Amino acid sequence: MENPLDISHEISVALSRNQPVVALESSVIAHGLPAPANVETALEMERIIRDCGAVPATIGVIDGRIRVGLTKEEIERLGEGKAPKLAVRDIPYAVAKKLDGGLTVSSTARIAASAGIVVMATGGIGGVHRGAAETFDISADLWELARTPIIVVCSGVKAVLDIPATVEWLETHGVPIYGYETSELPAFYSRSSGILVPKLEGSNEVADLAKTAPGAIGARCALVIAVPIPEANQVPAAAHIEKAVQEAESNRVKGKELTPFLLKRVGELTGGKSTEANIALLKNNAQVAAEIAVALFDDRDRRIGFMV
Repeated sequence: MENPLDISHEISVALSRNQPVVALESSVIAHGLPAPANVETALEMERIIRDCGAVPATIGVIDGRIRVGLTKEEIERLGEGKAPKLAVRDIPYAVAKKLDGGLTVSSTARIAASAGIVVMATGGIGGVHRGAAETFDISADLWELARTPIIVVCSGVKAVLDIPATVEWLETHGVPIYGYETSELPAFYSRSSGILVPKLEGSNEVADLAKTAPGAIGARCALVIAVPIPEANQVPAAAHIEKAVQEAESNRVKGKELTPFLLKRVGELTGGKSTEANIALLKNNAQVAAEIAVALFDDRDRRIGFMV
């Protein structure tokens, strides 16, 4: 069988030359944001990463090919809203059936690490769903973070989930979370969650930590770097989230459809403000991820030995 992993020429060259590359997930294009903001945001994130001196690698599945480095046309294709979102377990089926698909955090982390990319950016990670004690609904993102060595730059856990339970799960499974220039875990739409985390001051400290983790203690899990949403873009969404959760329960929305439903409904209930916040934090995370990637691959230490 032909290898379904298709790395673009630009990214192959960058990786061979040990240049900074930042992976970007594509489920936000397929389901996370409404059109045309989904495509516009994806392309803007790529531009931001390039401006910082790194190479963007948006990852998705097109016609059963796992594309590391989507073209503009492929991003637009996923942005039409017809492609399903694909976690790790879904990729083989999509390849066999020659489907399109937007990759979640879990599948992006797996493919990026397999390709040799050590930094990825997203909005918020998945986590423990509300009521998980009864439903056992826990995102595949968490299991992947526990076993895939990659730096994940995000704005914490998606606010529609059970944030404290997610933090406890990650702690139990040895996955560290660090605040980027903050000692409090951001809560996606908000800069504050009330949960304290170790603070890292800037991209150089993240790079130093990433270079130490595998060598000193043999760490083989992800490093979660939680970046607060820009202060001007915060949205008080707690009441709207509760309403959206109740509506999801009433409509029996479950499984992989739940998070997209909640995010879309919260966007409607906030009059689009939560969507604007999501876009702002995505762009900000792309910039931070690029700065971290550049710091990792500076001229003084071209081969970091982390997560390859």
